[in-house]
Amino acid sequence: MDDISASVLSSGSVGNSILVTSQDHAVLVDAGISCRELERRLSSFGVEPSQVEAVLLTHEHADHMRGARRFCGDHGVPVYATRGTLVLTPLDGCERVTIAAGLQFEVGPFCASPFKVRHLAAEPVAFSLSCESRKVGIASDLGCVTPNVVEQLKGSDLIFVEANYDERMLLTGSYPDFLKRTIKGDHGHLSNEDAGKLSVKSCTGNTQRVVLVHLSRENNTLEKAKETVERHLMKSKLGVGVCPVEHGAPGGPFRLR
Repeated sequence: MDDISASVLSSGSVGNSILVTSQDHAVLVDAGISCRELERRLSSFGVEPSQVEAVLLTHEHADHMRGARRFCGDHGVPVYATRGTLVLTPLDGCERVTIAAGLQFEVGPFCASPFKVRHLAAEPVAFSLSCESRKVGIASDLGCVTPNVVEQLKGSDLIFVEANYDERMLLTGSYPDFLKRTIKGDHGHLSNEDAGKLSVKSCTGNTQRVVLVHLSRENNTLEKAKETVERHLMKSKLGVGVCPVEHGAPGGPFRLR
């Protein structure tokens, strides 16, 4: 069986990118940091740009696509995204492949499954990536948990879940009221409590770890996110490890046993 692993190159408002690898093949989900920083962080995980089969974009916000045009143009890497995302993302000189939620496609050894999420973007999706019998689910930048999100994440050996904010920290913090309402809305972001509930609904007997991503620097802490999600999992008697990733920092690699 191939050695499958996933790593966080960066997550949060400063930029988002998750690396999934199998042997000498790699896929990036989002490229929200600069090309130079993408190259540097890939190298820190022992991956060369030539190994990257594709960049899969979840949506068009800058913190998810900032480095895509330069990285993909310089290294001849195709960009896969929905029509709505491609229309709003500057990708001059890059190979573009249009995808749609609910339609699987193959990238190197991976089978990629995009699925709909609710977020303030044109046509946002999340992804699961399967290789042989292993599955990595990635759900970030979504304002609510729908039955479809749960269904798409189920069966994952490794799940990346957004835990953007602690509700009390957000409500008592310095953000203006309109921004607080947006973040808490159905097309905003998931709280720690939301992440805990999603983890309980999505984890199965083969889930090895839940990785918490997109933590707010202002409205969350590593400790609060981890404690909240662990509490939900413990109540449900699911012995799944929880690992929060610091805002803007790399995390992993998380190898599948």
